[in-house]
Amino acid sequence: YEIGVRLVGSEMCIRDSLATLVKRMKANRPGALLLDGGDTWQGSGTALWTNAQDMVDACKALGVNVMTLHWESTYGEARVKEIEEKDFAGQIDIVAQNVKTTDFGDAVFKPFVMKNMNGVQVAVIGQAFPYTPIANPSRFIPDWRFGIQDQHMQEMVDKVRAKEKPDVVVVISHNGMDVDLKMAATVRGIDVIFGGHTHDGIPAPTLVENSGGKTLVTNAGSNGKFLGVMDLDVGDGKVRGYRYRLLPIFANLLPADPAMQAYIDEVRRPYLAR
Repeated sequence: YEIGVRLVGSEMCIRDSLATLVKRMKANRPGALLLDGGDTWQGSGTALWTNAQDMVDACKALGVNVMTLHWESTYGEARVKEIEEKDFAGQIDIVAQNVKTTDFGDAVFKPFVMKNMNGVQVAVIGQAFPYTPIANPSRFIPDWRFGIQDQHMQEMVDKVRAKEKPDVVVVISHNGMDVDLKMAATVRGIDVIFGGHTHDGIPAPTLVENSGGKTLVTNAGSNGKFLGVMDLDVGDGKVRGYRYRLLPIFANLLPADPAMQAYIDEVRRPYLAR
C-alpha cells in the first residue's frame, strides 16, 4: 500500500505552487496523509495582523491532516486551543505527547491519532518543540510544560501498539534532526520520524538501529522549499519497505493552483499598503 505523503518539516510557507504539488501527489495516492511539523501559523505580517487566521485557513485549504507545534504557541494558550477546537474540529488534528499542564500533568493535546489509509492502520504520535518555554516567551504558555520526554514517548508507543494494533507507527516531530536521531536510537517501535525545526533538507532518510529494530528519520527543510513524500510497503502488520523522495518546489515550473492563489490574494488585499 502506498500510504504516505508528508509536508515540509517546519516553517511552512503556503504558496500556490505548493498547493499544486500537494494536489498532484494526493491524486496519485488516494488516502494519503499530509503532515505538518509546525511553525506554520507565525512568521509573516498577515499572520500577525490576523492573529494566525490567514495560515489556519490556508492549512485547511491545503488539506493538512495532522500537525504538531512550536511557534504556534506564541499566540497564547487560549488562541491555540480555540483554533484546535473550532477551526480545526473534524478536519486537522493537533498531536503532542509531550505537552502537559503544569499543575496536574494532564495532556493538553491528543498524544496521537489513528488513521486508516487504504486499509492500513497508521498511528501518528506528536512531539512538539521540547524547549518552547525557553526559546519563546513563557508568559504566553504559563500553564503548559514541554520537554523531550523519551521515556513517556516509549510508554506511548508501547501503549499504542498494544491497544490500537497499528500496522505503522510514525512520529511527527519538532525536535530537530539531532534530537530525532537520538530519540530514534533510544525509543523502540517507531517506524518513521518526520522531523522539523532544524530546516534540514534530507534527500534520503537516516536509518537508525535501536533495541527493537530500525527507525527511519527524515526532515524536509522549511518555508515551502520541499515536499517530502514517503511511500511505505506494508504487509502482515509491519513495514516491509519504503520509497522516499524530497521534491523541490520550483515556483517557475509548477503552475499556480487557482484556488490557493485566489485565497492568498484575498488575504493580502487589505494589507497591501502595509
